[in-house]
Amino acid sequence: MIIGGNMIETATMTTHFSSAGTILEPFFAPKGVAVIGAGVKRGNQGKRILDSLVAQGFTGQLIAVHPDGKSLGSCQAVRSIPELPQGIDLAIAAISAERVEALIKPLADQGVQHLIVVSGGFSESGPEGERLQKNLKDTAEKHNVRIIGPNCMGTFSSKNKFNSFFLSAADVRLPESGSTAVISQSGAFLSAILDQLASRGVGVHRAINFGNRIDIGECEALEEFATDPEVKVIGIYLESVQNGKRFFEVVRRTAAIKPVVIYKGGKGEKGNRATQAHSASLAGEYPVFQAVCRQTGMIEVNGLNDLINALQVLQSGPVARGNRVLIVSNGGGMGVLLTDLLEKGNCDVVETPLQVQDELKTILPGFYSFRNPVDLTGSGTNDQCILAIEKILETGLYDCLLLVVLGGAEGINADIAKRLLDILPHDFPVVLGAYGKNMFLPVSKAFADEDISVFPTGEEAAWAVNLITRLGARINKKTVMSRKKVSQSFLPRREQISTPVDEMIIKSFLHESSIRVPTSCPVNKPEDLDLAVDVIGYPLVLKLVAPDLQHKTELHGVELDLNDKKDLERNWKLMNQIRPGCVWAEEQMPPGLDLMVGMTRDKIFGPLILFGTGGSYVEVYKDIERFLLPATDEEILAVILRTYAGQIIQGVRGKPPLDLASLMAFIKWMAKWVEEETRLVSLDFNPVRLYTDSMVVLDAKAKLNLLP
Repeated sequence: MIIGGNMIETATMTTHFSSAGTILEPFFAPKGVAVIGAGVKRGNQGKRILDSLVAQGFTGQLIAVHPDGKSLGSCQAVRSIPELPQGIDLAIAAISAERVEALIKPLADQGVQHLIVVSGGFSESGPEGERLQKNLKDTAEKHNVRIIGPNCMGTFSSKNKFNSFFLSAADVRLPESGSTAVISQSGAFLSAILDQLASRGVGVHRAINFGNRIDIGECEALEEFATDPEVKVIGIYLESVQNGKRFFEVVRRTAAIKPVVIYKGGKGEKGNRATQAHSASLAGEYPVFQAVCRQTGMIEVNGLNDLINALQVLQSGPVARGNRVLIVSNGGGMGVLLTDLLEKGNCDVVETPLQVQDELKTILPGFYSFRNPVDLTGSGTNDQCILAIEKILETGLYDCLLLVVLGGAEGINADIAKRLLDILPHDFPVVLGAYGKNMFLPVSKAFADEDISVFPTGEEAAWAVNLITRLGARINKKTVMSRKKVSQSFLPRREQISTPVDEMIIKSFLHESSIRVPTSCPVNKPEDLDLAVDVIGYPLVLKLVAPDLQHKTELHGVELDLNDKKDLERNWKLMNQIRPGCVWAEEQMPPGLDLMVGMTRDKIFGPLILFGTGGSYVEVYKDIERFLLPATDEEILAVILRTYAGQIIQGVRGKPPLDLASLMAFIKWMAKWVEEETRLVSLDFNPVRLYTDSMVVLDAKAKLNLLP
């Protein structure tokens, strides 16, 4: 057999979402609520939930369900679920885990199809808890009762004055109405996020914590908030994903219409283990999650404070149209710090035109600096600051203003707010930092109703500017595919690959699809070497090929640059002793750029394509990027260009660009094969050698699941 010689389909996206809003509405805006387990005993969790509802001003019907039947203040009580009055559409269970399943049928009989289970003691607690959770899930599905929880805090809706929290209003502040929505797997994180947003005057429309997530989870919440016109930005804290493929698609659709910001817990090995102990779920590999973020447009942040800062700045004003930032401060050192931070975030601190600098120096003190960053020193006043900003912004050279003021000087104070608003262009992004208790609080209050974010430090303000410029650049970016259109395609596969699989079986499969591989032939006896030379010619490569042979280099199973009969025979004898009957001769290809293209099926998100620098040192270089299927052409190209190899492909140091079109076509062909051939567990094409006008696959490995 002689192999080789010379010689996809774009993923589609829709904005369709399921009817999650209809399903979830009673969880956020119930007409009547039954709190099961609410009693008069001090510290009773159900009573704390009722107190929280009363404190928020809930106006719907409130009923306590408890065997003693004692009323709690103005709240009516009944002894059992069958005694509930008409109009109850949500129940909150605050009872022991072993008693929750028995609630389902009576609730369904009363027409209550929505239940929040705040109780713990389920799968997070061990095998017995896992059994209780499974039984609860099965029974709820049988009776069409939708559940948030168990082991959760539930929901919050500012507009509807509803929450299912067992938190004291004196300890945790709840935000006023706003345009932010929050999804959190952790109840403690949700309470911290809401408290911090409330302290900053950032409004929240709705929020949800789903705990162990046996039914309603992050996907339903995302679909609800994506279609809610009152939500401008969505913040998420997640430790694990319930349904990876669905999450990927829902986030991709949601992030296309509004910002989605996420802080992922359990990134490292020990954090992953803590995640499993916390929520009894599998977190998956963090690099895969990073690929999800990049591909969907979800914004990943690195901590709780960053998540809160991101929600604050994204709900308050427009994103920047570009990356050119004007920095103004009343401290020279602060200007230097802010410049460093912004340049690190790829912002452009454009110097003020000399003509404008000269003009300002004739009006304002000569010891001020107007270059950008603008330094008004401790002597600057509100009027001077406004004048400098107005003159410089009139140039049209800037996309965003970062103003950071330090307390202690009398000249610049909170009164600057109204004057600043009068001179700013329409929809012009502005971020402020204000140091000192006598500066931050008054300035924050002055800008509270003006959609301008104020942060207590310059670092946080600069971080926010980097975020809105980066997001703006992504929104405005038009991906240029290449000077060379990706018009090339390979033939579809006519039949399934045969098993067991070795390198040459895969290469034969590739060759049948018009994908170039080196010409090869088996060498089972010395006489076959003459045929190899006649068919292929020098230089030759000898290699060992077998289904169980994964790393030929370590076994000395590859010999290159064989240019005469003597070397050929000597190396063949050595290899044939290692693996008799497994030696192949192959065409040696000229040097080019060696790449790695591979696939693995992630246990959470499904097929994952890997691309980067290839060759023997792929693990050393670690120049690998990933994307999930399905993927658009633009997403595939973005992954290629993020690697160092991608930069070389575009042409560097006077070298011409390489054949990006063939590479793209090959990756798309492989992606389609992976989607159609579900037996494929992994693929490894390394190296794939790229030239200016062609591409050839030099080595290939595949692992198939042989079970039906």
